[in-house]
Amino acid sequence: MAPELTQLDDIFRQVARKFPEVTDWLCPIRGLLMEDPVKAEDGFNYERAAIQTWLEASDVSPQTRERMGKLLEENICLKGVIQQFKAFLKDGVREVTLAWTHGGLTDNTKRKVTLAPSDVESISRKEMCQELSKFFKELDPVEDLLHSTLDGLKVPKIVVVGDESAGKSTILEMLAMLPVFPRNARCCTRMAIHLRLRRTPGVSRATLTVSSAKGETKDVSMDMPQENGWLLVEEQMKRLQQELSEGSKIISDKKIIVEVHRPDVPCLDLVDLPGMVQSPPDKARQIEAIYEQQLNDDKSNGNQCIYLAVVAASGQAQPHTKKSVEFIVKHGLQGRTCGIFSKCDENNDADALRALTLGECTEDGESAESLGGIQLANGWVATMLKAPNGEHFKHHNFERIYLQQKQEADWFENPMVPDRKKHFASLLAGRAAGVFALVARVDAGYLKHLQENWKEFAVRRIFEKEAEAEFRLQLLGVVEDVDERQRLAQQEVQRRLGPDSEMTTMRNAFVKEVINETTEEQVRQVLKDFASGYSCEAHNFREVLKNKKDELMSILENVLKEMQACMVDKVQDILLASSKLCKDGVSDFNICTGSLRLYKQGACKSQWDVQEKLKEERIIQLCCYRDYVQAIVREHEKVCSQTMRNLREAGQEYINLLVDRRSPYLQVKSSFRHGKRKDSSDSRVVIQTDGHRDFVDDFLVCCLEHVPHPEQQQDLYKCIEVGAETPEARADFERLQEVRGLVKTARESVIRALAIGEDELQQMRWKFEVDQYAKEDAKEDLQMADVHHMEAESERATPASSQPRSAAPVAGPDLQEKCEEAADEVASARSVTSSGDTWGDTWEPVTSHSASTSEARPPSPSSVQEEKKPVEAKKEEPKKDEEKKPVETKKEEPKKEEAMISHKEKKPVEAKKEEPKKEEAMKGDKEFGYAKYWADGRAKEGGGEEACRGREGRAKEGGGGERRE
Repeated sequence: MAPELTQLDDIFRQVARKFPEVTDWLCPIRGLLMEDPVKAEDGFNYERAAIQTWLEASDVSPQTRERMGKLLEENICLKGVIQQFKAFLKDGVREVTLAWTHGGLTDNTKRKVTLAPSDVESISRKEMCQELSKFFKELDPVEDLLHSTLDGLKVPKIVVVGDESAGKSTILEMLAMLPVFPRNARCCTRMAIHLRLRRTPGVSRATLTVSSAKGETKDVSMDMPQENGWLLVEEQMKRLQQELSEGSKIISDKKIIVEVHRPDVPCLDLVDLPGMVQSPPDKARQIEAIYEQQLNDDKSNGNQCIYLAVVAASGQAQPHTKKSVEFIVKHGLQGRTCGIFSKCDENNDADALRALTLGECTEDGESAESLGGIQLANGWVATMLKAPNGEHFKHHNFERIYLQQKQEADWFENPMVPDRKKHFASLLAGRAAGVFALVARVDAGYLKHLQENWKEFAVRRIFEKEAEAEFRLQLLGVVEDVDERQRLAQQEVQRRLGPDSEMTTMRNAFVKEVINETTEEQVRQVLKDFASGYSCEAHNFREVLKNKKDELMSILENVLKEMQACMVDKVQDILLASSKLCKDGVSDFNICTGSLRLYKQGACKSQWDVQEKLKEERIIQLCCYRDYVQAIVREHEKVCSQTMRNLREAGQEYINLLVDRRSPYLQVKSSFRHGKRKDSSDSRVVIQTDGHRDFVDDFLVCCLEHVPHPEQQQDLYKCIEVGAETPEARADFERLQEVRGLVKTARESVIRALAIGEDELQQMRWKFEVDQYAKEDAKEDLQMADVHHMEAESERATPASSQPRSAAPVAGPDLQEKCEEAADEVASARSVTSSGDTWGDTWEPVTSHSASTSEARPPSPSSVQEEKKPVEAKKEEPKKDEEKKPVETKKEEPKKEEAMISHKEKKPVEAKKEEPKKEEAMKGDKEFGYAKYWADGRAKEGGGEEACRGREGRAKEGGGGERRE
């Protein structure tokens, strides 16, 4: 079967090992197979986009470092060859012959290769980048989602040490398959060179930076081509050497960093250090200082480096005589080191080389130790990476390194010397010959590093992403099941408009402010003239009553207007309000919808608690179902409109009855008969309220009678179907589902890549959940400790003269000790919570809501002092025989101060009486930690949530119980 195109990179590398000339198809700048090749004025072929970008910033050839123009010529022939190669992989034809014209310094040279299916069907050997990339290939499909996770990887570092001219740079070059290390025989490595490989899908770019040895400052930063990057490295090295005074020319205060971002490399650092020497002494000391700096960096990062000790096998290999091996032994690095014999083609004793490499005896019975061998945990590997001769390979370095691979394999597998043939067979059988054997050793160390240093970190990030994706889906409030949607929607409407809702609060405020206060006062003001008797001419009697009627009708219309604004207009806003995560006070999380809270005060001490509750009972966001909300609003408006019409008619009827000549509320009498002054010509009348019946009471009762009550409207919305969510909500739902699916894929990829078993995964999940509660407990402790610390500081700052005589002294050793303990508690809690929130600060602080919620907030120190003083002032002077007894201030402090008491000081007596067994079980959890938690298997089954949360009563529905010791 033909290989898939996703294997293009691996297959091309295998073809290049057999036919190194196909590297003509790679772009010298990006190092990837070209798609749109063009020929530049320097004679080399490049990817069009890459060379155009290069020429925008430079007029120097990436290959020759000489000046060149910007004229580009499309290479149609080479483009067709590359397309034929891809078609061959896709279609699986039997055989294909590809011919093209070679570019570069050997322009117009004809090249040709014939590929058979056997050349691409199986990948027998893998380079280091291929082998170490197998882990990252699992994560590539979700790389964007887990970008922060990959950033958190403490990148493994491979450090190559060796004596001068031992071949260190060549070894690193062959491992990375990138020619970026110095190659000139007269230009050995004079400073530390760091090659940083970073896996970046869709990107291929290399940069060179010169920085201080500690990386604090940058001297130079530039783009560099990948095929001939070593030329730029040597240029910078020579420049820095020229800045030095006469001497060894070793640069110890700076380093060169080459950073390569490619889609086909692992995340790895390779470090090339200057070769160690015996003399001159000054040079030796400078090089040793660079090695010591590397060693210190390794220690500061947890001793995670992998070391490669390169020993030249020229003549007779004797590792124990090499300064680099002495360095490894002196610092106890044998357990993290792999030995490499380089230049084996210059060795004249194949028997001794075999014995030293495999740790065996020679044919004469000499042990490896007697030959100067050093035992290393990762063993030894023999290599032969002699560079091919010819000016051609000075610039065509991709071809050169693949040719070196090919020549090395042929040299070990088909030696020309009989003695070598016998002993090399043993090296091949022991997988100790060639750079591919070295790759296997590096791969083992790399995987070990991932297992020890990144596995738990990566899985925790996956769990965090899962929790975040799930929480966002839950808060979105889109429900797919029709029956559940209808049930949740009715519950939510009831919560928002029912007897215990904000609607009831608004109705009560309307009754209080509009009817019982404002309207009553306004009506009394209108009728106050009639209370003591209003006198007017008889012919004006009707006009006076009409004016009063108009005033009362205006009051009635104002009541109707306020009712419309309060009871009708705000309903839609209430129903469309979204529910969000909020934080009330120091550590009280909740789901808020306006001023409503979904859970009781104190029920959720963290975002994690909120999520756990949402898992038990999901919510629906009515704002995602606008058609349903509009139907409810229309029904509500219909009912309220009818109610308001009824109120207008009834109120108007009472007003008309008031101003009627036969009104039961008014008495109209002749001023002549009932006035104090008797004047027979008096034509005035006196209008006075009838004391037997109060119009104000009847009018207010009429208004109250017609104010809608939520209890009367509970059944109005039950027959309305919810329907589908809005297109925007559906799009958000599908997007979040896709994210959740990607996280699931990432989790499965990490599990496969790191070979995590089901039991291990479950234990890691349990520990993750326990840690979420532990973090929230620590943060709450930090907040309470801050309060205590502020209290202590406030008490210490209070003058002694202001304290009552019977109170304990403010200043003194006891208070100082208290302050120090509070400060220690603050520092301890901060050290636990330095990593930040559990998996995202998505809550929003709420500054004001119901009075019951505000009581949970700890009072400020100043308010505590203000509360204490009145209590202490009321105390009587103690008797003489009782003056020496300390005052028990705890009994006299306000109850509000209990919110500030640390959980370590609380004594929940009632809780202990009710559940003594639970308290003992929870105490055991704290003593034995994670091990007991895992051993007992309490992960949500059998009360596991209570154990891991570490708070009494948290598992109860809506329970905010006190926190346990």
